[in-house]
Amino acid sequence: MLLLMAVPLAMTFYFSLQQCALDLELVTVTQTGPFGSQAVVTQRARQDANGKPIERCEFIGFRHYERILGLDNDTTTSAAKNEAPNEFFAALKFTLTYIISTAPLVLAIGLLLALGVQRLSTRWRAVFITSALLPFIVTPVVAALSIKWLFRDNGLIPFLLSKIGVQVFWMAEAWSAQLLIVLYGVWHSVPFAFIVLFAGLQSVPQDSLEAATIDGASKWQRFIYVTLPHLAPLVVFVLLIHVMDAYRVFEPIVVLTQGAFTTSVQYLTYFVLLQENNPFKASAASVLTMAGIAVLLVPLLIKTYREQRGIA
Repeated sequence: MLLLMAVPLAMTFYFSLQQCALDLELVTVTQTGPFGSQAVVTQRARQDANGKPIERCEFIGFRHYERILGLDNDTTTSAAKNEAPNEFFAALKFTLTYIISTAPLVLAIGLLLALGVQRLSTRWRAVFITSALLPFIVTPVVAALSIKWLFRDNGLIPFLLSKIGVQVFWMAEAWSAQLLIVLYGVWHSVPFAFIVLFAGLQSVPQDSLEAATIDGASKWQRFIYVTLPHLAPLVVFVLLIHVMDAYRVFEPIVVLTQGAFTTSVQYLTYFVLLQENNPFKASAASVLTMAGIAVLLVPLLIKTYREQRGIA
């Protein structure tokens, strides 16, 4: 844990407080062309004795964080701030919307599937469990591509909808693109919730169910007062894992929208790193992402810790 998480996070935080740039110098070079040669003054990076570019770094404190959060006082960007919302808060808004939209559906559908499979015979259970796990086994990029191919303008879903007079350009509008991202999140995460909750159903105490039946409890009452409390720790566990994964949603945004209609905090880090070519600002975005995950998980971690202490 120390080597794989704490040290890299500490280094990322350290880099987020720095700003490095190449040490440039003006040089005169001779350019030769078909019409002769001419001297041109240009910039190039200074090089050390080994021929490597010299890079100058300075400590700038939390300036990158201020820029990402839109708290800097740069007058050159004040007009842009008034015209458009801050990128980080726009990304955070969609990320939280994605979590709130997918989490209840993942838990509800996973639980319904677990209860349904519980009633099947052993032979059909094996077939259904194997089939249901396929979306979870597929890598996220391939899963997002599957959704994209189904809903692209010449895909299967638009073709079927056109037969009943409904035409939707799923990837050309913000609401439909965001809906597809949510659909991907549910489809990709439900198998994990299903298999965990199904395993939990196998350990429900039968004595308690039989006692409730003798006392005249209905199926719904047995589920509410016996089965559901037994599954509560697993529900918290599934929610814990899903929140961590959902807060880092990235692949469907890259594959489905390329950040055109929506973005996320993880995609913002990717954009800053590659498009702005600023790894130090991207480090600040990464730290903010980790901080957001920590804030969301604190209530669940406290609940889990108290439960485990009670069990101990």
